[in-house]
Amino acid sequence: MISETQEFLDYYLKARSKQTHKSYKRGLALFEEYYKKSCDEALKQRRLDVQNKDRYTQKRFTRELEKFHKWLLDQNYSINTSRTMTLGILQLFRYYGMPISDVAFKTTITTKTFIPSIEQLRKMFQIADLREKVILSLGLDLAWRIGDFVSIKKEDIPDLEEKTPIPFERITEKESVISSTFISNESVQLLKTYIPTLKTHNPYLFPSNGKTHLKDEAINRTLKKLAIEANIKIPKKKRFTFHSFRKRFLSTCYNNNVESEISKLLVGKAIDKSMETYLGDVKLRNVFVQVRQEALSLTNTKAKSEIEMKDVEIAKLRKEIEMLKYAMKGMAETFKDSIEEKAKGMFTEPEREQLEPLKLLQAMGKLETEKEKREYDKLQAETNSFNHET
Repeated sequence: MISETQEFLDYYLKARSKQTHKSYKRGLALFEEYYKKSCDEALKQRRLDVQNKDRYTQKRFTRELEKFHKWLLDQNYSINTSRTMTLGILQLFRYYGMPISDVAFKTTITTKTFIPSIEQLRKMFQIADLREKVILSLGLDLAWRIGDFVSIKKEDIPDLEEKTPIPFERITEKESVISSTFISNESVQLLKTYIPTLKTHNPYLFPSNGKTHLKDEAINRTLKKLAIEANIKIPKKKRFTFHSFRKRFLSTCYNNNVESEISKLLVGKAIDKSMETYLGDVKLRNVFVQVRQEALSLTNTKAKSEIEMKDVEIAKLRKEIEMLKYAMKGMAETFKDSIEEKAKGMFTEPEREQLEPLKLLQAMGKLETEKEKREYDKLQAETNSFNHET
C-alpha cells in the first residue's frame, strides 16, 4: 500500500512541475531527518492536533516548523533555501486538508544568480550554433521558468508569418496563470530556420534523443558552455542558469520604468484581475518592443547607432524635462485641494505644512516610486522560491 507521503509526491510529479516535485521531496527528507520520524507519522500527529480542542496543541506544528526552519539555518542553508525546504511539509499538510496558515519565514533577495549584461549575451549569441541561438533568443523573449520553456511543443508556436512581435500565450505550471508575451523578430527568423531541422517523431521544440524534451540540466549546461567559450567570467559563488534570463528581463523592465503589473503579465506572474483589462494588448506589445527588441536586442541592429542618435536624444530629453516642469506646476495649482487631500494619508500635518503644492506633489511621486521599487524587489524575491542550481 502506497504511503500518504508518496501519494502526495506522485501527485506533484504528474500534476505540477518536476522542479517542484524535486524541491518538495528534498524538503520532506530533511524534515524527517530533523523530526526523527517519518512524514506519515507527522501527518497522523497533525490530524490528532487538529481535532484537539486545546489551542496550544493545535499549534504544535506551527512551532515545529519554526524550529525546523532554524535547524536548517544552523545546517548552513541560506534563508531562501531554508524557506523553500519548509514548503514540502507545509504543502503535505495542505494536500490532506490540514493547512498551517500562521507560519511565516523571511526571504532575502538572493545575490547568487549571475545576471549577464546584454553585451555578454551578445557575445554568447555570436558564437552559438542554431539551436543555442534559439535558446538564447526565445529565452529572453519569454523570461519563463525553465520547466515551462523546455516543455514547449512545435505545435504551440504561433504562425510565424504574422507581424512581429507575435503574441504568444501559455498557462504557466507553477502559478497556473497566463503569460501574455510575444516572440521577437529575432526569434521568428531563427525559428523559421530551426523548426524544419527537427525530426517529426518528437513533438517538442527542444527534443531529447528520445520522445521527450531536453532536461533542465541540459539547457543550463549549454549556457555555461557558451559563457566559457565567450570568455565570460562568472564571479565566485554565483551561478549562471536559465533563470538568469528571467532576472535580466525583469531588471531591464525596472530600469525602463515599466509598471510592475505589466512585467508580471509578460513573464507569467499572477496579477490583480481588475488590472487585466487596463493592460491591453497594445500596451503589452509596446513594452515588449521597448524592453526586448530595443534594450535587449541580441543582434543589436538599429537604424542609427547610439552615437549618431546621442545629440538628438539629449535635445529631446531636455525639451521633455522643460515641458514636464510646466505640467507639474500647472497640476500643482489646478489640483491643489486634491493633492492636499491625498497627502493626508501619506504625510503628517507638520510635514504637509512645510511643503507647497508642487513640492508635495513631488514628494508623493517619490513615495509611489519607492512603492514600485519594493514591488519589483518582491517580484525578484519570489523568483527565488525554488533552488535554481541545476
